[in-house]
Amino acid sequence: MFINNFLYNLYGISNRSLRKLILKIIYKSEGGDFYSITLRKIFEKYHGVSIGMYSYGGCFSYDNIQANTVIGRYCSFASNVYIYNGNHPITFKSLHPFFYNPDVGHVDELKIKRSTTTIGNDVWVGQNAIILPSASEIGNGAVIAAGSIVTKNVPPFAIISGNPAKIMRYRFSEDIINKIVQSAWWDKSIEELKQNKSEFETFTKPYF
Repeated sequence: MFINNFLYNLYGISNRSLRKLILKIIYKSEGGDFYSITLRKIFEKYHGVSIGMYSYGGCFSYDNIQANTVIGRYCSFASNVYIYNGNHPITFKSLHPFFYNPDVGHVDELKIKRSTTTIGNDVWVGQNAIILPSASEIGNGAVIAAGSIVTKNVPPFAIISGNPAKIMRYRFSEDIINKIVQSAWWDKSIEELKQNKSEFETFTKPYF
């Protein structure tokens, strides 16, 4: 615990190479991204990305997931997923960040609007999917197919695919969706859920 607290603080003053090493050490010492509390603290404090417990995979990529992103619990992220929270200003004389982004040192304040992206619980995001700033909310239980370009909000339990991504179908009927939402099972720990794990092995037939 002491070592991980030390690494957490060291991360804030480290260069890129050392940061990657710190993340690897914490990953191994705390049982991976399913369980690590310190990884989540680092991403929230230093990268502005909030990641719920048991979510794993490509959401732990500060190169791909921009600040102002909130990710729920039990989410499954494939690799190479991108979430953007801002666009280049096409109505400005120049598109270059010198003229709108204070982080690169030539303007005093941010000149564009940064959005917040909220991803619900138990969401599956496939490989190479891209979520654009115009999509501010991905509902609980949604599925984003590999390679999809998400340009608008996604309803709970919808399966979307394509460029731009469109709803292909819903995972379950409306009645079953309502029952799952009311149960809010994702608020429980995995230790609690294991007591009734058979409920998760065969829930219902796919809804077409």
